[in-house]
Amino acid sequence: MEYICKKINKNLCIDGDLTKKEWQEAEELQLIETVSGDEISFPTTVKLLWSDEFLYVGFQCVEDYVFATKTEYNDKLYEEDVVELFLDDDKDQKTYIEIEVNPLNAVLHYGIHNNLAGKITQYARVDSQVESAVIYNENKNSLAVEFAIPLTEFVTASHIPPEKGDSWFFNAYRINHRKNKTVEYYAGSK
Repeated sequence: MEYICKKINKNLCIDGDLTKKEWQEAEELQLIETVSGDEISFPTTVKLLWSDEFLYVGFQCVEDYVFATKTEYNDKLYEEDVVELFLDDDKDQKTYIEIEVNPLNAVLHYGIHNNLAGKITQYARVDSQVESAVIYNENKNSLAVEFAIPLTEFVTASHIPPEKGDSWFFNAYRINHRKNKTVEYYAGSK
C-alpha cells in the first residue's frame, strides 16, 4: 500500500486544529486493531503533510477517557494513552525515528537502531525539536494531536527536502487505555 503525502507551500501553525484547509486536503489513514486487523471501537485516523521545512502529522481520535499523567520531554509516554509515529526515511528497517505525543502534549523523540536480529537500541533526542499541540474536547469525545517534525531530523533520507518519487516507511500507532482498565492498540502503516 502507498500513502501519498501531499506537499504544502507554507508552514502550518501548530495549534491542534485539524480543520485547517490543508488538513482537509490530506489523505486519511484509518488505524485498525493491531492483532486482529478489525475495526476499532474508538476510531482513529492519521494524516501527513510536508513543506520544505517540516513533516506534519495530525491524529484525530475518538476518546471518552484520558489516561495521561506524564508531562516531561521523553517521559515513558508509551505507558499511558499516546499516539505514535515511526518513520524510516531510507526504508532499511534498521534506523528510524519514533515520535510520541500524549493527551497532555508531552513529547517523546527517539532514534532507533535495529540490527534485525533482535537487538534494538534506543537513543533519546536530547533537545526537543518537535512542535506539538493537543485539543481534547471531553464533550465531543474528541482528541486531536498535531505535530511538526523538522526535516533536518531525517538524516538518512536520500533527499531533504524530499524529491518526487522518494519513498519512506511509516507506522502510525495509538495506545488507548479504557475506563474498564483494558488497553487497546491500534496501528496503520505504509
